[in-house]
Amino acid sequence: MEKTGNTEKIKYDFNTASNLEIWMPNLNGWYRVTSREFRSFNGKRRINGEPYHGSVFLYNTNKRANKSKYESNKMAGYNWTSTKRPGE
Repeated sequence: MEKTGNTEKIKYDFNTASNLEIWMPNLNGWYRVTSREFRSFNGKRRINGEPYHGSVFLYNTNKRANKSKYESNKMAGYNWTSTKRPGE
């Protein structure tokens, strides 16, 4: 059987064990996130309280995102939509 899906290892250009936080303007605060979310967030980010100005990657890939093409303060390339179950 052929492998499909997430076959490439995600690369991180920061220490994933650090305190990774993103600024959520609608909640007016810093929130701790996973390293996968941190690397894809198109907004203010910080590691251990220090501002981080590294690259933004498309969610769950190693492809760099063009910040101007993605909405600010959102995950680049993250296409989640809420769906209701029947009867809700």
